Amino acid sequence: MPALPPPPGVTYVHGLVKPAGLRVPRAWYEPVDAFGWRGVAALFGVLLAGIASLPWLIDRWGPVAIAPVVPVIGAYVYKLTILMHECCHRTLFRRKRLNDAVGLVASGFLITSYDAFCRLHWQHHRHCGTDEDGEESDYLTLQDASPASLVAHLLKPLLGVQAARMGLAALRGIVARPAAAASSAGGDAPARRHVPIVSPAAQLGAIVVVQLLIALLATAGGRRPWLVLAYPATAATFGLFFSRIRAFCEHVHVFRHEGECSVRSHLPNPVDRLFFYTLNMNLHVEHHLFPQVPACHLPRVREHLTETGYLQPGMTSRSILGTIRGVLADARARQRRAAA
Repeated sequence: MPALPPPPGVTYVHGLVKPAGLRVPRAWYEPVDAFGWRGVAALFGVLLAGIASLPWLIDRWGPVAIAPVVPVIGAYVYKLTILMHECCHRTLFRRKRLNDAVGLVASGFLITSYDAFCRLHWQHHRHCGTDEDGEESDYLTLQDASPASLVAHLLKPLLGVQAARMGLAALRGIVARPAAAASSAGGDAPARRHVPIVSPAAQLGAIVVVQLLIALLATAGGRRPWLVLAYPATAATFGLFFSRIRAFCEHVHVFRHEGECSVRSHLPNPVDRLFFYTLNMNLHVEHHLFPQVPACHLPRVREHLTETGYLQPGMTSRSILGTIRGVLADARARQRRAAA
C-alpha cells in the first residue's frame, strides 16, 4: 500500500505538522553541562567496564559467561550514536568545541566519521518522510511488508549483513573521491567544497587510539588475543540490531501520508532504558518538533505539548516491544484484508 495523500489543507514542514504559535521558552534552548557530563560518564563508563570484564569473566567461568554481557555491550555501542547525535546538534554542552570533541571520541568507538554522521542526521531532519531522508529510512519501504518480512528485516543486522553493506558503501565512497578529484582537475565544474567538522587526521587518530584502547582492554593486555574480535563483532551485530529496532519503532507507520514524517515517542521503562534509550531520546516527537532544544529539557517539552493538547495517543507507545507488537498486528490485519 503506497503512502496516502496528505489530508486536505495539511502542509508538512520537515515532514511534521507544527501549529503556528507552538513555541517553548528560550531558556530551554540552553544546554546543561552537568547533564552532558553525566551522560558521557555513564555511557563511556559502562561500555569500557563491559569490555574490560570479558577476559575476567572467561578466566573465572569460561567463554559462556560473556553471553549475557555481549548484548549489553552492543546496546551501549549503539547508545553512543545518541550521544554523538546530541553533539551534532551542539546541545550536549554549551561550548561548540566541547560538543565536537566528545562527538569525535564517540566516533572513534563507532569506527565512523563524525562529520558524515552529522551531515546524514541533519539530512534526516530536513527530509524526514521523503526519499531524500539520508538515515535508515526503512519506514518508507515497509508499507506492504508481511509480518514475516518485518521480523526478518529487524533481525537481519544480527547476521552482520547490514555491517557488510555499510563497509562496502564506505569503500565505494573512498574509491569515488579520487575519481571526483580527477574529474575536477580535468576541467569539470567542481562541486561546492565541504569543510568537515573535524579534520580527517583527527578523525583517523581518534579511531586508531580508541580501537587500540579497546583491544588492550578486551584482550587483557594481549593475554587473550582472540578477544580482539569481540568488540567489532558485537558492534557489527548487536549494535546495529538495536539501532535498527529503535529507528524502526520511532518512525514506522502503516498508514503514513505522503511526505509525512511519522514520529513516535516511548514511555520510559527498564528494558528500553537498558537496551535502547539514553539522554531522554525516547521523547522523539518532542525532539523532532524542537531539534535544537537540548535533550535535558525534552521532559519539559513533553509537559508543554501535553498541556497545549498537541500530543495525541498515537504519538506515544508504552514500550519498544509494544510498538513492534502493534506494527505486526497491523501487518497481519492488512494481510487478512488482502486475502479476503
